[in-house]
Amino acid sequence: MVNPTKKEKRTSHRHTVQQTQRLEAYFKECSHPEESQRLSLCKELNLEPDQIKFWFQNKRTQNKAQEERNANNFLRGENERIRRENEAMLEALRNVTCPTCGGPPLGINREHNFQNLCLVNTFLRKKRDNLANNVSMINQHHQTMVDSFAPSNSSGSSTSQDIQLQLLSQMDITQLSEIAARAVEELKCLFATEEALWVMSSIDGTYVIDQKSYEKFSHSIKNFRNLSARVESSKDVTVVPIEAKDLIEMFLDSEKWKRLFPTIVTKAMTIRKFGSEFPTKENCNNLQIWEELHILSPLVPAREFMIVRCCQMIEEGLWIVADVSHRIFKSDQSNPFCYKRPSGCLIRALPGGRSKASWIEHVEVDHKPDAHRIYRELLCGGSGYGAKRWTTTLERMCERMTFYSTLNVPATDWSEAIRTMEGRRSVMKLGERMVRNFNEMLTMSGKVEFPQQSKCGVRISIRMNNEAGQPSGLVASAASSFSVPVTPLQVFNRLRNNETRHQWDVLCHGTALTEIARVITGSKENNYISILQPILREDDGISMSEGPNKNMMLIQDCYMDALGGMIVYAPLDMALMNLAASGEVDPINIPVLSSGFTISNDGRRSMGAEEGGTIITVAFQILVSGEENRTGGVNEQLVNMVSSLISSTARDIKLLLNCPDLE
Repeated sequence: MVNPTKKEKRTSHRHTVQQTQRLEAYFKECSHPEESQRLSLCKELNLEPDQIKFWFQNKRTQNKAQEERNANNFLRGENERIRRENEAMLEALRNVTCPTCGGPPLGINREHNFQNLCLVNTFLRKKRDNLANNVSMINQHHQTMVDSFAPSNSSGSSTSQDIQLQLLSQMDITQLSEIAARAVEELKCLFATEEALWVMSSIDGTYVIDQKSYEKFSHSIKNFRNLSARVESSKDVTVVPIEAKDLIEMFLDSEKWKRLFPTIVTKAMTIRKFGSEFPTKENCNNLQIWEELHILSPLVPAREFMIVRCCQMIEEGLWIVADVSHRIFKSDQSNPFCYKRPSGCLIRALPGGRSKASWIEHVEVDHKPDAHRIYRELLCGGSGYGAKRWTTTLERMCERMTFYSTLNVPATDWSEAIRTMEGRRSVMKLGERMVRNFNEMLTMSGKVEFPQQSKCGVRISIRMNNEAGQPSGLVASAASSFSVPVTPLQVFNRLRNNETRHQWDVLCHGTALTEIARVITGSKENNYISILQPILREDDGISMSEGPNKNMMLIQDCYMDALGGMIVYAPLDMALMNLAASGEVDPINIPVLSSGFTISNDGRRSMGAEEGGTIITVAFQILVSGEENRTGGVNEQLVNMVSSLISSTARDIKLLLNCPDLE
């Protein structure tokens, strides 16, 4: 008879070698898989969900324990080395003689001399602190005067004024020099080494750095010890139609750097340029830069870095540009949740005014300010902030510059409104500014926000806008992100279809649009700027001059690349559109407030898998009231109205894509 009180012996399941190898490979790239990723592994490895879940939990615990043991062993070794060095120095001091007179060792006088040095150091330290405080007070006073007249910032958590010029001691400069030199040498090795340091990702088939090999090679330590922290690494290469020296010049100018990567770099500022005081090799340029990076959606957190950038000519026609984070100052404004390991670009000059750009991104990221769940898989793969995004953007923008500087109108252009090259360049400048304004708005930080709307899938912020090139007054920004089981190209084609645009765009007032001008901005047919005008049918008995949108036109800039696309547009009345198309005025004087879409793959594409779905972000900017009404208009009714507008647009787009039941 079986004893009912006796518990059955728990059976254990030992994973096969193949299962363990697959789990180990996956863990290297994603130590915190989402439920969908765990389910995918369950099907692939024929394991239960709890087995996958507990394996990853146990593995994280084992890794943490191993890291602590390694760190302790490293510190013990360092302590022993320092102890031996101290003993050697003490032994040497016992035999020191005066070089002038050959007198006896320091002996008793050593302590007295040491005390004198401490007193001098204390005096000099106080003097330096007083000087630093005086400079800081002057800067703050000056900034207070500037702020009292300056308009409020339209986007971003930090501004150029927030990044104070720090006093650098010779020790700081030497340390920055060493950091830059090590970054250049490490990056050279990463570019030169293929088999030892690079392995294929088990998630998306891209190449990533093998972290165990890297730690042996670089002797670096992790900046984040949290189990939630992760390392992102990737590489890519492209050929662009621009002279290598011109490309280097843009990399070393923070304003040109922002213009070169408008959909990644929302802010950048050169803190200082180092000259002869920076003891590096010849043929070097060294900068200390602060930059803010942001992509795709307000649901993706921005990343801020304080980096030292070193550009070195390796040989004739070959340059390396290395970026690396540093923490010389405790008061840095840079984001403490991300740290850039040596990353950058290898640029080789090619015949015909072209350049080959090889790119490596290597970043540590803490999960604390992580993105919304719909973007996590995208960021864990190589297409978030990875090298592919940089090279793809570089390729598109270099092509755009080539089309901008052409002396003759390309045969692919056609227009009823743009008749001169000056007008063409003016329209391209206006499109560039629209895209830059749209991406700066997507950060949605540093303004009045309404977190209660975020729970409904909508982000809203309000700002008082006085920036040049934008309408002055109270501006409401709203955005919503959602995923659909449709490919990015299909979404792009549906949204740019002028015949169905009135089904989702409130600016159309239910009327279809016609394209009256197109300016090609790249070699791909999907990269162009268009001018759109409403169509009013004659059988309605309404002429163009009698309609509610009789003077309204749209300028739209769109592109599509390997990672997704963007459609950005802004309404302009007919008079302003004619000015932009004429080229007779600087486009900076034409006020635009851009809205639009970012279109991205959802990051679920893995090796051997079919093409995944799409994440769409729809974002509006609405001028609520003019500058004369600086206090009115910000109320719950306004917020609800804007939230309703963005939500209804998202619903209409899902209907257009035949995905009405998706949340």
